[in-house]
Amino acid sequence: MLNVACSEFSRIQKTGTPEEKLAKAIEYYNSDDSYKAGVLLEEVSPILKGKAESEQALYYLANNYFKQKQYIMSAFYFKDFYLTYPRSKFVEETMYMHVYSLYLSSADYNLDQQSTYECLKALSVFSTRYPNTTYLKECEMIYTELNTKLMHKAYEHSMMYHKVGNYKSAVVAISNFIKDYPNSPYLDKSYFTRFEAQYHLAENSVQGKVQIDRYYQAVEYYQLYIDKFPDGKHVKDATEYYDKISKALEELKSTK
Repeated sequence: MLNVACSEFSRIQKTGTPEEKLAKAIEYYNSDDSYKAGVLLEEVSPILKGKAESEQALYYLANNYFKQKQYIMSAFYFKDFYLTYPRSKFVEETMYMHVYSLYLSSADYNLDQQSTYECLKALSVFSTRYPNTTYLKECEMIYTELNTKLMHKAYEHSMMYHKVGNYKSAVVAISNFIKDYPNSPYLDKSYFTRFEAQYHLAENSVQGKVQIDRYYQAVEYYQLYIDKFPDGKHVKDATEYYDKISKALEELKSTK
């Protein structure tokens, strides 16, 4: 049986008409033989352009790549489909599958997020065109998950400066994170770490007006943290830093 199947595939590939290859490719696709389906679809899709069967060939080609978990390729061909056939009955489906393919190709938060940004952009376009889509729940899930991933990446990025002792950059990065993600679950840690970084920045400064100004900025960040998180996880540590700042400012004023 295996030899018969292989010889049939070989015959179709070598001597079949484009229409015969498409029909056989769909047969292979429906029987989960994605490899053979893919070979034939790749061959006939360019040949059938401009013909009635072209839409069907491109639709199956995109879905076959998706079935093979080649999500970058499936995203490309789903987009190619809805741009090429904007009046097709499959436009909503293929626009969503383009989004979903990009979502599945999105890397872990600590890696490059190009697919994540592309997915969110495509999702915005899709949601605008189909606000009442049947894929609404899936779209909401994708949006939430990808934004959470970007938030986590931004948080880790802002914390990195503090970990390596680049306190000036840490203050800027953490402030940007707080502004961009005002409802983040990392806010307690972010507000405290910004204060801590400002304290170290002031502590390591040369004595003088700049150091005094930096200490006062740290006091401001301390107050923002305490006001927002009066029962926060880092209140004890924050208070200890605040006491050190108060003593440092007293000493600096006494040396004037």
